[in-house]
Amino acid sequence: MGTEYAWFLPSARAGDGHKINTRVPERKPTIEYLSQVASAAERAGFVNLLVPTGTHCLDAWLVAAGVAQHTERIKFCVAFRPGLTSPVFAAQTASTLDALTGGRLTLNVVTGSSYVEQMRYGDHLEHDERYDRTEEFLEIVTRIWSADAPITYKGKYFDIREAAFFPIHVSKPWPPIYFGGSSEPGRRVGAKFSDVHMMYAVDVETIAKDALDMKRRAAEVGREEQINFGVRMHILCRETKKEAKKAAQALIEGSDISNVRVWADLKTTSESTGQTRVNELAKGDSLWITDTLWMGVNTVRAGPGACLVGTPDMIAKALKEYVDVGVDTFILSGWPHIEEVEIFGREIMPLLEDTEPLTLEPPMPALAEYD
Repeated sequence: MGTEYAWFLPSARAGDGHKINTRVPERKPTIEYLSQVASAAERAGFVNLLVPTGTHCLDAWLVAAGVAQHTERIKFCVAFRPGLTSPVFAAQTASTLDALTGGRLTLNVVTGSSYVEQMRYGDHLEHDERYDRTEEFLEIVTRIWSADAPITYKGKYFDIREAAFFPIHVSKPWPPIYFGGSSEPGRRVGAKFSDVHMMYAVDVETIAKDALDMKRRAAEVGREEQINFGVRMHILCRETKKEAKKAAQALIEGSDISNVRVWADLKTTSESTGQTRVNELAKGDSLWITDTLWMGVNTVRAGPGACLVGTPDMIAKALKEYVDVGVDTFILSGWPHIEEVEIFGREIMPLLEDTEPLTLEPPMPALAEYD
């Protein structure tokens, strides 16, 4: 199996532009603009697009459905929160998008974020309970996707009777599940259900330890060969090292995390172990962890805070270091998202040929179950 390079759709309230987090977006997250980002990523050789979730974002399902109509092959990694809807309804929604796009769906399961954000949605479960609920949720979803007859399930959080629906998904055995969780409950659930176990990028040594730990856990449930590993990070590439560092500083100047209250909450009140690790890494004596790994993004927004900054050679070398310790999926982003993905496709992607980048296949016909 080769390496998956995925990009990101900037569908949050902050939109896109030359600054990370402005009060008024330089480029609004319209379907027209997000489709331009998606098309640029497709041309650059990316095979997937993360569509984020949260009260600070446009709804991920609607964004993916809209943008899919303006692209040809690229897939959509739709982020969603289990527990905010029925697992059967979520499976039907996913199957519908997968069937209508000819198998261009992957799923990013986001168990939760900060308790403040969760309560905005009316979700009052504690951190560990949310993972217990996610475990039941994914058990139902994967069972219904693999069953030949209606399923019934009764657990602590869900009571499902004779569940079946139209349409049938076309991705086999089902749309791949991208799952993040660095806490003990998150690792337990990830070992059972992750097709791609996602981590916020931190130093390579920590990622290597996480991959080994998750490989061991997956082996305990008979999934050692099924689980893959991914990191989420940002990219800033320029012709010279000096230009790149100057651009990195300019990216966050004038930015303020309070411009988006949700990001401020996610960073300061987050119960996420992954977010905590990113925050701690950015508290050191310097925001430069290595000559290439920069944590400046973490100072102005929540979520992934690590950014690879440098020349094409520097960034390609850094990405290969993650590949060498077991990472085979990268979900990347950079500001502005069109310009940065074009630089990546033109300058960096050719340097990654030895990582065997995955390529896009033609989609299946829509609603292929009729064929």
